[in-house]
Amino acid sequence: MDQLRIQYLLQRYSNNCLTAAEQQEWEAMLADSANREAFAQSMAAMDIDPALVQPYDQQLEGVLTATLHFDKPKAHRIPAARRWMAVAAGLALLLGATAAYLHYIFPPHHLKPAATERAIPPGHDGAILTLADGTQLVLDSLQNGVVASQAGAPIQLQNGTLQYSQHTASGPLQYNTISTPNGRQFALILPDGTKVWLNAGSSLRFPAAFTGGERGVTLSGEAYFEVTANSQQPFTVNMGDGKFIEVLGTAFNVNAYTNEPKLTATLLQGAIRINNAGKHYRMRPGEQADLETDKISITTNASTERVLAWKNGYFLFDGVSLEEAMRQLERWYNITVIYENGIPPIRFGGKVNRNTHLNEVLRILARADLKCRLDGNRLIITR
Repeated sequence: MDQLRIQYLLQRYSNNCLTAAEQQEWEAMLADSANREAFAQSMAAMDIDPALVQPYDQQLEGVLTATLHFDKPKAHRIPAARRWMAVAAGLALLLGATAAYLHYIFPPHHLKPAATERAIPPGHDGAILTLADGTQLVLDSLQNGVVASQAGAPIQLQNGTLQYSQHTASGPLQYNTISTPNGRQFALILPDGTKVWLNAGSSLRFPAAFTGGERGVTLSGEAYFEVTANSQQPFTVNMGDGKFIEVLGTAFNVNAYTNEPKLTATLLQGAIRINNAGKHYRMRPGEQADLETDKISITTNASTERVLAWKNGYFLFDGVSLEEAMRQLERWYNITVIYENGIPPIRFGGKVNRNTHLNEVLRILARADLKCRLDGNRLIITR
């Protein structure tokens, strides 16, 4: 296809004014690998990074495993058009690993006008550090360098990571808390060298220096830990209500959000002992523990890819319900989801880059025949 024609269609698409014939031409252009080079050149000319778009034929690999379906009674046959719409949405989630490509695959007219009035950007690196005396520092507004001093040692911010120096301190412990509001995530290095990544809507309380016989922290929300080994000073993560993890040196993820139905801990390497209301279990790598009230349930060969998707920069919707997917979007986009007429029985398959604007995600939902609208920071699902 002529490059000028491709640029014309790109422009028409971005202005949401493709005719029916141009829409067919647009879709044929995307499907034809012969247009790849000209398409990339056109994107570059329009200040769109062509590296964000993978070759179309490579994107097709594994597409058949991507599904998006409605939980309907088996006796009820879904019309062919709707089945295709659901499959298309599932393909989009897999193929649309970047915001740019999602934008080109799904035309804006699939979304109700109310949801396109204002773009809601994805979350970003940022956090609030609360010092022992109650002083609060907004870390995403600070430059690299020393940002504070606690227990006689400096705290440094370096390229998006907060680092506490390893030192000993006398006197009472000084506790600090790092919090990531919805729409933010952050990483820090604790005084013992342990690395922690915090997901959105989380907080970690910890001493500015580890003294005594153990290293104890308290977690709310979700975090991934790479704990520095020290058999003389075990590491513990307290999640409240009698739930805590004992660690010697290992890598694991903990999801302790209060609005999730259960607390989960997934072990990547090493060994941890999970405790819940007096019960305990020594976990092995690849296992996931689900903690409810007073019991521990173990899953072997857990999907570590799904567990660490947030840390690795994407959403992995492998058969998750609409409600579960919406809870993730609420935290990352700092929105509130409201179900006007109950929760539709929809499950998703595929992955989406976390750098995707919310509006692009809504285009996918619109292809799944899910009706929704944005009212400020409220996403209202009407069907």
